[in-house]
Amino acid sequence: MAPSISSISPTSGTAGQTMTITGTGLGNLSTAKVNIGSKTVTPTAASSTSITLTIPSGCAGQANVSVNVSGVNSNSTAFFYVAAPTCTSVSPNTGPATPPGPIDVFGSGFATATGVVFSSAAGSATVTPTVLSDSHLTATPPAHTAPFTACTDSANVSVTATGGTSAPIGAPGQFTYYQLPTVTSVTPATGSASSPPTGVIVAGTCFVDVSAVTFTPVGGGTAVPAVSVTVTSPGTLTLDAPSGLTAGTTYDIQVTTTGGTSAAVAADQFAVTV
Repeated sequence: MAPSISSISPTSGTAGQTMTITGTGLGNLSTAKVNIGSKTVTPTAASSTSITLTIPSGCAGQANVSVNVSGVNSNSTAFFYVAAPTCTSVSPNTGPATPPGPIDVFGSGFATATGVVFSSAAGSATVTPTVLSDSHLTATPPAHTAPFTACTDSANVSVTATGGTSAPIGAPGQFTYYQLPTVTSVTPATGSASSPPTGVIVAGTCFVDVSAVTFTPVGGGTAVPAVSVTVTSPGTLTLDAPSGLTAGTTYDIQVTTTGGTSAAVAADQFAVTV
């Protein structure tokens, strides 16, 4: 009796997965071979009604599957190799230690995506994506809970789908976490409202990509932007006190970066005299 295939499972997938073929007259381990596309594979298990094998490597697209028993070929059925996804860019590609919302990930092969992996020196975590198309999905980066070893930490963004997991591509496919800046001292810590001091030195940590430095009344109030801010290192910046500060008021000097705004602390205070 000639071998006959009634079904294969899965009908699509990637190399390395296990395939099961069911049918009749499928022989045994000593007589059966499986043809997938141009490749011939020896089964890992075989009986007259069932064969299992490891799917060999193959190009994306259709490959016909047939069984040869002692030189006699069966009918063929189609198997589809699914291409591994690729990630080409992410946007935005920076954020604080606890990102506020989803980012956009662009690439290919996303239709069956089940996870997005963020992997950095601090560890890795997988989140569930929202698939918008085969080339576009969104995902919220997980919080950076491990201690920072520097002011930033870049995570490779990889997409997992039926075709496998996309390979890291470097900077275009990375999301960079920023540590929250801190202010540890202000020199001088006082100044006149009538003649605001220049060259005030603010010391702290993680003054990286500073977007704003403000004077905010202790306890709350309207923030006043600092003038002539110059970042000289990740731990130091200089500024000129702005005009319009109120005499008799103490202000928190706070620094804002991609990582957020430094917390108001006693060390960041600047007292305004007459």
